[in-house]
Amino acid sequence: MSSCLLVTCLLSAIAATGYSLTCITCTSLTDIICEGPSVTCSSGDDSCLLSYIVTSMGGMEISKMYIRQCGKSNLCSKTGSISLPNGRMKAGTTCCRTNDCTPDKPVLPPDSHEKNGLACKTCFAPNANSCDSDLLTDCVGNETVCINQITTRTGDVPSTTAVRGCSSKEMCEPSRQVWNLGKITVNVENTCGNNGIYLQPNLLLPILSLWLFWKSLC
Repeated sequence: MSSCLLVTCLLSAIAATGYSLTCITCTSLTDIICEGPSVTCSSGDDSCLLSYIVTSMGGMEISKMYIRQCGKSNLCSKTGSISLPNGRMKAGTTCCRTNDCTPDKPVLPPDSHEKNGLACKTCFAPNANSCDSDLLTDCVGNETVCINQITTRTGDVPSTTAVRGCSSKEMCEPSRQVWNLGKITVNVENTCGNNGIYLQPNLLLPILSLWLFWKSLC
């Protein structure tokens, strides 16, 4: 009887405290998935995340990064891209839900050079919390929204960077992300919308014809 009572008390204690997931946390600046220490996740985190981020400038890859951390399931199986001045950032995230598991390697979206009719303001401002520009970039592929992204990094070398450009919708959600990378915390805030110049592809030819007709009258 006393043994049954003890087991009941233990089960009640476990149920009261809830189950805490543990995940590997690490960062790698290579194309090899990193390994690191196991940490106990916060109560709101239900998944172990693996993110892969590749940044290109002038058509050449300049950085690759793997990030493993605790997170929420709404970030799972997401891929997307952001086009910046003369560059592009592609990202993918996968997840798993058991202790210290290793998610599948994220698959990044393919490159596209097909314009979709949207043009967004584009700028890049290091050491600033905002940027604006009259420069427009033509959006391609599934980058169907304009994004304004502010990244704040705290730690040994704090910094804030603002960028604007074309983006796929997947990069906009959630609007705020916090990455805890050891001694560094990265806070990313996204604001997205179709606030660029958008021309439906089937309207481009009539508008061009109208412009040529108007020029012939002048």
